[in-house]
This record gives sequence, C-alpha cells and structure tokens, in this order.
Amino acid sequence: MAQVCVDASLVVAWFLPEEFSDKAFALKERWVVEGVELVAPAMLASEVPSALRQAVYRGRILPDEGDEAFATFLEMPIRTIQPESLLSRAWEIGKAVNAPRLYDAFYIALADIEDCELWTADRRLINLVRARFPHVHWLGETA
Repeated sequence: MAQVCVDASLVVAWFLPEEFSDKAFALKERWVVEGVELVAPAMLASEVPSALRQAVYRGRILPDEGDEAFATFLEMPIRTIQPESLLSRAWEIGKAVNAPRLYDAFYIALADIEDCELWTADRRLINLVRARFPHVHWLGETA
C-alpha cells in the first residue's frame, strides 16, 4: 500500500477555512480513491487539536464547529508512527536546514524513514527545504 506523510498544516486545512482548503480536500479524496495510507509522527495528535482549539479561541470557528472538527479528527485514518530513529533524523534535518525548531523536521524525517512523500500546506516550510528534500510537496502547487 502506498503511503503519504501528512503534516499538521495540511490536516488543519481539512477542518478550517484556509487558502488552499479546496485543494486539501481534493488531495484527500484522491488518496482515499487510490487507497493511500496516511502516516504522521505521533506529535500530530497534539498539533492538530491545538490548532483547532486556537481557532475556537480566536473566533475563527464556533465552539460547536471546533467540537465537531476535533471528533472528526479523532476518527481519521492517519497512522501515527514513532520509529526509534525519528529523533536523531529530525535533529540532523534541523541542523541541515538551520531550523530554529524541529517540529517540521519530524515530518520530513518520518517521510525519509518511511520512504514516502510529505505533503504540507506550509509555504514557509517548502521554501526552506525544497532544494534538499524533493519528496516534500506543497499543497499550493497541486492542480
């Protein structure tokens, strides 16, 4: 089964009105049709709910919408993986791109370890890593 690593910015675009939410939905539907397995590091389970909660707090979505999005997220078929080598690989990637934090590096590292593509809605991330990590793809560049 083919795998794709998804980062929190892409998953959040499935729940919140974002610039590329329409493309995010289309990509998700394509993966469902193609039987692609979605994977992510375990930290996705804290990043997505935090973003949803922040959206409620800031008034971007109503509390009931936040509750519904959170419940839907819990049911999503995203397999979280925490390989033993993930921490070390993320550290090396962070150094390689001179990143101030490692959050994004964990997703890149997992895609490296699993030998799959990483998809993100984060333009800043793609600009930082595009040259070194061609398996990282930006949602804004999809058709």
